[in-house]
Amino acid sequence: MGELDGRIAIVTGGGRGIGFGIAQRLCQAGARVVIAEFNPDSGHEAVRRLTEQGFEAEFHETDVRKPESVEALAQAVRAHHGRIDILVNNAGLAEIGPTETFALDDWYRQVDVMYNGVFLCMQAVGRVMLEQGKGVILNISSIGGLGAWPMRSAYNSAKAAVISLTENIGCEWARRGVRVVSVAPGVTRTAMLQQMVDEGIATLERYNKRTPMGRVGEVDEIASVVQFLVSDRASYITATTVTVDGGWVAWGNLPL
Repeated sequence: MGELDGRIAIVTGGGRGIGFGIAQRLCQAGARVVIAEFNPDSGHEAVRRLTEQGFEAEFHETDVRKPESVEALAQAVRAHHGRIDILVNNAGLAEIGPTETFALDDWYRQVDVMYNGVFLCMQAVGRVMLEQGKGVILNISSIGGLGAWPMRSAYNSAKAAVISLTENIGCEWARRGVRVVSVAPGVTRTAMLQQMVDEGIATLERYNKRTPMGRVGEVDEIASVVQFLVSDRASYITATTVTVDGGWVAWGNLPL
């Protein structure tokens, strides 16, 4: 028996990276997972991989930037399953560059996906959960939302806004049965990180040296914390952000 047996979970951006790792973890704990993905190929592939492992999963094409798409997701899941127990807002992207020349289209896209999209999903799914009187919303923020990283003004400010949304809405809905929490991952070994390394934008050696634990994180280390936070074991945790970063945020500015 898994601790999430029979629960219905939505994971936005669950087709790859941390999102897929979270979806897999929730499935292993007994949940039925809806992969809400903008990219149909990634969504279908994620479902294929999960069902091959014997898990229950389905795909729903979703653009978190569009209210009608998000509302359609919430209503479709409720109509099919009768409820929504867990929402993980994970959809995101990372584009960096000097602020003075940063393209406005890139700014709007990041803010739309990682801030507006999180709000739209919280609002649409939250209405369902408030009617039920129960539910958990978990937002994926970032250590970038807790500090300054040059050339990441769009990404970091959107992730900081997610932390604020978590606190505000978490307090607003606390007495109505809906918990809202956030996880701020540190640098994590994903395909996106590997692409940055391959393109010469970053080096693992530099990240490892900067992290007090001396290494980057693994996807399952993030996913395992998510599983805990959406479970009944975390029933008294709401309106807060948990960093999973190997000590990155706590570290000062002296060489390790």
